[in-house]
Amino acid sequence: MLEARLMKRCALSFFMVFTTLLVVAQNPLPDELCWRPIETVPVDQIDSVIPLSHGLLKCDEPVVSDSVSMKDANRNWWHLFKKGQLSMSDTTVKWPKFLGFCVDIYNWADRVFSSTDHDYVVGTGKKWRARIINDNWTDSYYMKISKDFNSIMSGDLHILAGASLQYMAVSYTYSLDISHLISGGTINYKKQEFGFNCARFSIDGYYYSNDGGTYIRTFGDYRKNNRKHFRIPFSGVTMSTLGFDGYYFFNGYKYSQGAAYNFSKLQKKSQGCIMAGFSYCYQDISMDFNQLPPKLLPFIGIDKMDLRFHYNDYNLLVGYGYNCVMGKHWLYNITAIPGVGFNHCYQDSEQSSAKLLSLSGRVMTSFTYNSGNLFAGLQGRLRGNWYQSNSTSLFNTVESFTFSAGYRF
Repeated sequence: MLEARLMKRCALSFFMVFTTLLVVAQNPLPDELCWRPIETVPVDQIDSVIPLSHGLLKCDEPVVSDSVSMKDANRNWWHLFKKGQLSMSDTTVKWPKFLGFCVDIYNWADRVFSSTDHDYVVGTGKKWRARIINDNWTDSYYMKISKDFNSIMSGDLHILAGASLQYMAVSYTYSLDISHLISGGTINYKKQEFGFNCARFSIDGYYYSNDGGTYIRTFGDYRKNNRKHFRIPFSGVTMSTLGFDGYYFFNGYKYSQGAAYNFSKLQKKSQGCIMAGFSYCYQDISMDFNQLPPKLLPFIGIDKMDLRFHYNDYNLLVGYGYNCVMGKHWLYNITAIPGVGFNHCYQDSEQSSAKLLSLSGRVMTSFTYNSGNLFAGLQGRLRGNWYQSNSTSLFNTVESFTFSAGYRF
């Protein structure tokens, strides 16, 4: 009897479960309970917040796979050059054999000749410098022939304008006489300068020419008779000068000549430096006294009316420079470099092919202003050479005052 009741209850329970499953199968589940297959979405299309077990991951930035390096995998030098990513200090760059050898030499030279004490001198972080220049310069001559005759002549102060472009240690400057250019006259004054400057040494080249426009200030006994200063035009002087000066800086770790004159470094603390070097100068100076004004002819006191000083000048230089840091933006420099050597005259010079004792001098001063990548400077220079023979003495100089302003990039 008990077993019969159990059988009936089991049959009734089975019937109820079966009926429920049948009804559920005929009616869909709510959306939140339904199973759907997972869709794969590209990473770059994800812009929502994806829940993770440890927090939230914001996918508003591109995700880079671990297998892709942020650095360009192609380290060929030409490939990097075209993309503007080439650096000679990058040791991963693949160079051709000879070019790689040259780069190794450059990097060695950069370490040896350009390293500085950063407490005193720092780099600007830029390779290029461009500036505009206002250059005011003149040339002067002091000549003594015999005990009774001497003369002082100087060119008029001319206003020149030019530009300078510098890349790392190399610079080139060209300027010309804009006062004559504006008035429509002949450009008699031209000036070119070029240089290579780093922490340990400096090489500065120059070229000057004056094809006329000189004034006589004293001439024999003429001033004694007139007892007053005078300024008489004289077109009989022509001058051409070409040369270079090279210096080694013994304290180049803490002193920067480039900070004062080339705007290539920044001097942080005041410091001085002894420097020594060598100079070469080609001089060709002609004086034609046949073009003298008639009132000066009685006072000339010499027999030869046409003089030429044509020679090569070689000098050893030893001097001292000092950088005075006057504030965050200002730097003052004073440099004096005397030299001694010899002149080797050409055959058409006054002393034919003689070798003569030579003395020379270089004096420079500057005020420099720096503000970020902008800079400006006021510079004064005097370069002098002395020609001395048994009968003739000539000391000629080129003096200039230059204002320039530019930008580093």
